[in-house]
Amino acid sequence: MEDKRIVKTKQNLKQTMISLLARLPFEKITVSALCREGMTSRITFYTHYDDKYALAEDMFRGYVDEAVQDYYRLQAENNPSRDALHGYYNMLDCILNLYYNNLSFFAWASPDRNPYLYSAFYHHIFDNVDDYIKRHSRQMPSKYPSRQTAALLCNGLWGVINECYTGGISRTGMRRTLHSMFHDILTSGLFQKSNERE
Repeated sequence: MEDKRIVKTKQNLKQTMISLLARLPFEKITVSALCREGMTSRITFYTHYDDKYALAEDMFRGYVDEAVQDYYRLQAENNPSRDALHGYYNMLDCILNLYYNNLSFFAWASPDRNPYLYSAFYHHIFDNVDDYIKRHSRQMPSKYPSRQTAALLCNGLWGVINECYTGGISRTGMRRTLHSMFHDILTSGLFQKSNERE
């Protein structure tokens, strides 16, 4: 477990990154600006991170960990039988919860404003969705290779989230739209219950 001072320093740098993203694209943010805005020395910054990309990567790992913990909480609350279809709905909910709980970051991680952040976080989500598809392939097999299916789900999901957000759709409206679309995809021919294949 990290020392509390280290945790506090890293949290300060992450918050500073979010604050700077409200004014600058990620590509224009420098380590000097992070240190100046965060009132942190360059020596301290480089003690913890090699560069701003390593800081962003640490942020992504933290967001993914948050989503994974939320997923297991949702599974324990409403899917004790571990039904794969219901697990997909919980996965969608934990991604939406993550998005809204960290809107100060994700509002700036769009493909047009910050393509690096969008792409890097997409790959983290993609890896987790691909892993989920593989782990549940016996109960709910995909018609196509897992990576192709994960790409369809992730690209579609992030695209709709961004479209809803930029379109000013409420959280409730976004959640309702995504649940409906996700349900249609998951119950289409893309996935099949295992007994349908036998």
